[in-house]
Amino acid sequence: MSWLTLCLVMVALPIVALVYQRVADTGMAERHHRHHDTYVVPVMLTRTLSVVMLFMAVLGAALTWLCSLGAFTASPLVVLSFFLSFVATTFCLWFVMRHYSVVTYRDYMVITPFAGRKRTIRYRDIERMEWTRSIIGSRQNVRVYVCGQKRGSTIWGTLDVQQILMGVNRFDVLAASPGADRPEAGR
Repeated sequence: MSWLTLCLVMVALPIVALVYQRVADTGMAERHHRHHDTYVVPVMLTRTLSVVMLFMAVLGAALTWLCSLGAFTASPLVVLSFFLSFVATTFCLWFVMRHYSVVTYRDYMVITPFAGRKRTIRYRDIERMEWTRSIIGSRQNVRVYVCGQKRGSTIWGTLDVQQILMGVNRFDVLAASPGADRPEAGR
């Protein structure tokens, strides 16, 4: 594959993300309906990732072009590889964040994880819920364990976890894990 083709792919990924962002966005991280609520990753976060991708793609294309003209001694393929790797990784992150959602209904919730199949959890089947530390940022996640399930389903802290917990209304099974901080009172 030539470096020009790779450069076009690098510029196309953020454009696809921005167009999809523009077409698919409701502009809200939560959508309330009469019989269910949908919680998704905040639009500002995914939009910011799209803009960062576009900026890095344009910068990468410009520097690759300058290197091919001989303005810099770096190899155009090396420069292009760096920026393409950044854009492709950010695109994958954007894609999985757009995929993630939690939908709460009256008696159950449906968690669509970053990767994998949807999980339907009936509130009455919840055995325990634990606060866990988030890998990224200071927000906490909640792991929900259902009877007979070894691995819990995670409600990530990028969503409005407290609002989701109010919908689940199973505070009798909510406990703090040993390494997690308890949420502040009144929240």
